Amino acid sequence: MRSSRSHGSRVKIVSYPKENSLKKSLPAILIIGASLLGLVSLLAHPFGAAKIPASSKPLLAGAPVDPGVMQIVERSCQSCHSEKTEWPWYSYVAPMSWLIEKDVDQGRSHMNLSHWNEYSIEQQQEILAKLSAVVRNRQMPLPRYTMLHPEARLSNSEIDQIYRWTRAERARLKSITGSR
Repeated sequence: MRSSRSHGSRVKIVSYPKENSLKKSLPAILIIGASLLGLVSLLAHPFGAAKIPASSKPLLAGAPVDPGVMQIVERSCQSCHSEKTEWPWYSYVAPMSWLIEKDVDQGRSHMNLSHWNEYSIEQQQEILAKLSAVVRNRQMPLPRYTMLHPEARLSNSEIDQIYRWTRAERARLKSITGSR
């Protein structure tokens, strides 16, 4: 705040020390605030501990998978649908970390490729049917994921490979159970 006092013909401008000290300490306050927010973002995980240690289990254990299909699955599916997630640096910074952890948690709840052999044959058949549909309709991989990971986009021929594999695997599983 400034004030002016008149002493004859002279005007004296007085600056209060509080105003100058606030201007000087504002950058330090902002840096400390940002640091505290960063620290809290490393510790707070509203969707649980999604960043578990990577699993050594093979993807789709027990299922016969063509090497070409496995490469597609590893490139485009495993980060959200297995315990072999590759966590990029921005997955450790809130609020982006919360969105990524939520997506991975939801992805694993729909289909966890690291636990494939733990699903019943009926569950595997159901998952394969859903997988085929969401890939053919280009709902998976998620568009927001492929914006950050363009290498995960599926070409038409890769979509066809996934579709053919899911059909063949469902048929194989049906022959085991004798179900429709």
